[in-house]
Amino acid sequence: MSLPDLITTDRAVQNATLAALQGSSPSYLASLITAASDLLRGRCGRDFVQQTYSEYYSGGVNFHTPIRLRQFPVIEITRVASWPQPALRVMNADTATNQRATVETTLTGLNLVRVASGVNITVTLLYVTYPTIGAMASAIVALGAGWSAAAQPQGITGDFSKWPSADFKPLQGALGVLGGGALLEVYTEDIQTLSSFRGDEGNSPGVCGWRLDCETGELFGRFPRGTLNIRVDYTAGFATVPQAVQEAAVQLVQDLYQASLVNSTLKKATLGASSVELKSETASSQMSGKVQALIAPYIDHSKMIAR
Repeated sequence: MSLPDLITTDRAVQNATLAALQGSSPSYLASLITAASDLLRGRCGRDFVQQTYSEYYSGGVNFHTPIRLRQFPVIEITRVASWPQPALRVMNADTATNQRATVETTLTGLNLVRVASGVNITVTLLYVTYPTIGAMASAIVALGAGWSAAAQPQGITGDFSKWPSADFKPLQGALGVLGGGALLEVYTEDIQTLSSFRGDEGNSPGVCGWRLDCETGELFGRFPRGTLNIRVDYTAGFATVPQAVQEAAVQLVQDLYQASLVNSTLKKATLGASSVELKSETASSQMSGKVQALIAPYIDHSKMIAR
């Protein structure tokens, strides 16, 4: 996912050095802004700019071990769901023509690939074009060439044909579908907040639910036990990137630019009675103290734990 830069060009050129660079090489300044933004996001472990996310976690944790969302502060949680179930079967039955066939979910649609006599034929079907699972199944059948698909049974609504195709979990695949077919999952049951229940059901073993600390992105609660069986859809980040982070980006852009003007292979230069000794490559590759001080309050230290 491509993220916006942490600063605009207008913010960058408030710095005199970068204003001069904008006049001589605006495209280079733009590249440095993007590079600095990526470096700061990596160092802090946060995206900063307000975005929507769908993330997946393993259930079974209790109130004392929260699910920690990857981005914060949290602006809105639109869904906490569990119980992934097979919703669509995709198959390619033409084993005489095709030697291999797969289906893959992505963030935006399904990729269907078949290989026939060494020729790779790929079709992408977008969720925005086929917004329901039923419409997606019909589009797959319409491809011909051995493709077929069918919405799977569902206890309450009969089948999954009216469910949003965008509910498919991303990155399921590529799954082999030649002959036997493969099943694509959606998360079927919404988990309510604990405040939706009467009394203090948080202490009752049979009740699943959650409460949110929006500043830290922690979901405290009780979740069904399983592996990657919890889906959380939410919006997080800052409507306006904090000024300290913006200033850190400006300073880092300047540092990157000035570092590019120095011969990194040069260690010491002598001119007459004067000499200049440059910093070691290790020292010069570190973020400056002023940049580190500016971003210190915004670093997500939980992501620095060795895994």
